[in-house]
Amino acid sequence: MIEKGKSVLLFLLVVISLYQSYLLAYSKPFMEAKVKTELNYVKTEPLGTNLQVKDLIFPEQLVVHLGADKHTVFYPSTVPYYNLILDKLMSREFKSLQRDSVNAVDWDLIARENQGVELRFGRAIPFELLQRVFKIDGDFLFSRDSIDRIWIYTSKLRDEVRTYFFSSDGRNVYEAQKADLTVGDVEGYVGFGQYWDPYVVYGEDLYIPEKPITRMLSMEVSYDRYTAEQMQDNLFTDASSVRTIPNGTFYNDAKRAMKIEQGGTWLSYTDPVAPTEGADELAENVIAAVDFVNQHGGWNARHALIQGTDPVKENANIRFQQYYRDTPVVPGATMNFGYIQMTLQRGLITSYARSLVLLDQEVSNKKVRKLPAGSELRALLKNVELSGGNIEALFPAFRPEIKENAISLVPVWAIRLTGGEVKIAADSASIEGAAK
Repeated sequence: MIEKGKSVLLFLLVVISLYQSYLLAYSKPFMEAKVKTELNYVKTEPLGTNLQVKDLIFPEQLVVHLGADKHTVFYPSTVPYYNLILDKLMSREFKSLQRDSVNAVDWDLIARENQGVELRFGRAIPFELLQRVFKIDGDFLFSRDSIDRIWIYTSKLRDEVRTYFFSSDGRNVYEAQKADLTVGDVEGYVGFGQYWDPYVVYGEDLYIPEKPITRMLSMEVSYDRYTAEQMQDNLFTDASSVRTIPNGTFYNDAKRAMKIEQGGTWLSYTDPVAPTEGADELAENVIAAVDFVNQHGGWNARHALIQGTDPVKENANIRFQQYYRDTPVVPGATMNFGYIQMTLQRGLITSYARSLVLLDQEVSNKKVRKLPAGSELRALLKNVELSGGNIEALFPAFRPEIKENAISLVPVWAIRLTGGEVKIAADSASIEGAAK
């Protein structure tokens, strides 16, 4: 009888043990572990969207040459023409690239006399990354170079299409000897610009409108923002080791530090790494920067890879410009807003700064605004140049103004200097009685 009882007890213990093993293997614990280490750290749920490198590389503007020294410019906000041209070019193939000196062709003459389109990027794009956007032959000798412009035009002399990729060093161009583009294709691109705003050359390489731009709207946008707690969870692997100073804006552990500024709208984060040998590779750092944002909070809006603000260490400094309704958001000198900026060392992030603002899609208080053009815009640009600025790009943008319950977005002309600094060159003016 005793032996039988022992057998039943042993059987029950085995059943209980098996049941407990099942619970440990397949059920979720009631409470999360409060201490996370580098070994058991679990990636937190993204706050924003995940993007691929190709999503962040697109032309800042398309300069369309109509022939007879007539030109126009399409920006990402120029819908649908910008998208129609870019989508068509992304489906074409560019093969057998051959290098030549940029001085081998009179580009001013080409721009005046030939029809074509220039794709101008906000910064130099390594071929390795450009190949993620366009179908470019990767098996050629100079594939480690970087490109800041693509120019496609029809040759009047030989009735053919010529395609050139401009090296960012300003010395070389690469011609695609084989490109599945026809004269009809280029004429179609040019046709989109026949009835658009006329632009004229300013200086050596800029194009400005002859007539005021009257299609942009100012608006008010409600917003939310990522909290300090959300960013802390995404940036620190061990929550128990994080210390907070009394005012609750500075967080650090034994290595990393995070600061929340501007009333909770801006984040600065540092993670020092030991110095390493070797030069920084731009492609490597861009890929690492995109992965880092994907893994530590995600993207709060559309962004574009643009020129960094340190020309000496440009491969180590990565900046992504925020867009709203396909228009870049450019803050003034007294406020950080509308971009993500990172410093890297051989693919390792050492500093990370970003806007925490989440702009809603719904807008209110829309008003039509007018951007200056012609002689008025020339005078404003001349003032910038007289103060020592060398302008490399001009584009319409939004200037944000943070209010209590909304952010006001006002159209402006923005410029980027050769060192990477972005400034506001001209504000828009109101048009009486105009609203949409």
